[in-house]
Amino acid sequence: MEEPRTENQEPRAKGPYSFRNLILWQKAQELALAVIKVLATLPRGDAAQIIARQLVASAGSIGANVAEGHGRFSLAAHRNHLSIAKGSACETDGWLYLLRRAGYLDPDIERGLHQDCQEIIRMLTAKILDLERRENRRGLATLRENSSPYEAADYLPDDQVLGSGF
Repeated sequence: MEEPRTENQEPRAKGPYSFRNLILWQKAQELALAVIKVLATLPRGDAAQIIARQLVASAGSIGANVAEGHGRFSLAAHRNHLSIAKGSACETDGWLYLLRRAGYLDPDIERGLHQDCQEIIRMLTAKILDLERRENRRGLATLRENSSPYEAADYLPDDQVLGSGF
């Protein structure tokens, strides 16, 4: 039988409590990896390479800010990092669109990556709104290691975590 838990506590997981278990972080990592693979096929011209650098930075920033926000102790700081991640997801989507319009990216590939960006944006929006509701309900609350603003459904099992070796 599972121990009773408060609204904000995670069930005891087999592995360590980590941002690496977050479904949102996993999706951000997969998007960044897909972007890196696509950019390896771009021509070596100045325009394509300038856009490529911007695109790698924005795509990588999504997961980095999810991870950093996860490590913050206040709901406001956490929400702020998720807001930055959302902005980076929108920026990534914009750069992908520009690459397609410039003829550097196949429309089908851009469409798939656009859908990935949109899914991440929706997930970030939902989590930001949830954190905002929690802030309004409790004031500017402080997070503790045993009190995550994520729900159990936000996490992947340890055997599905990138680089877990399981």
